[in-house]
Amino acid sequence: MRVVRTFVPFVAALVLAAPAGATAIFQHDSSEPTLVHRINHVRANHGLSPLHVATRLEQAATRHSNSMAKVGYFRHELRYKGRWKSFGAWIRWYWPGPGFTSWSAGENLAWGAPGLGVRRTVSLWMHSPGHRANLLSKQWNRIGVSIVRVTDPVGIYTTYASATIVTADFGSRSR
Repeated sequence: MRVVRTFVPFVAALVLAAPAGATAIFQHDSSEPTLVHRINHVRANHGLSPLHVATRLEQAATRHSNSMAKVGYFRHELRYKGRWKSFGAWIRWYWPGPGFTSWSAGENLAWGAPGLGVRRTVSLWMHSPGHRANLLSKQWNRIGVSIVRVTDPVGIYTTYASATIVTADFGSRSR
């Protein structure tokens, strides 16, 4: 899946990780319900059912956003104990949870410097085929989102005084 970027494309080719962590990471808990509402608004406009927030997907999205902010990378893999874990591997730590026989998950990411608002994030995703497919998938019925702002960032964000990172994890499951 392609990654949505709100900056000049060559920035993505810079350092993927840095030895020191970011100075400060702030969770934007108050904006997260607005992001879910905006996604559901878009889904409703396309005749789709709303997504319901799942705590496990929220935890996954928060873990991923915080990791990207702290280490300074932007990719679907998760940096864990000095190694890269694929999305398919690390999402299982959170989703589907015990007792489910069938499940699926997907993820959208975005970042912007110095900030990235909810409307802009959803607009960027809607203009990217892979991200749009996730937003408008009939398969999903659950979501977890995370929005973090990092000051004095490292890695690919280091040329900016601050950056905002957005993660949306989508899922469905059945017993």
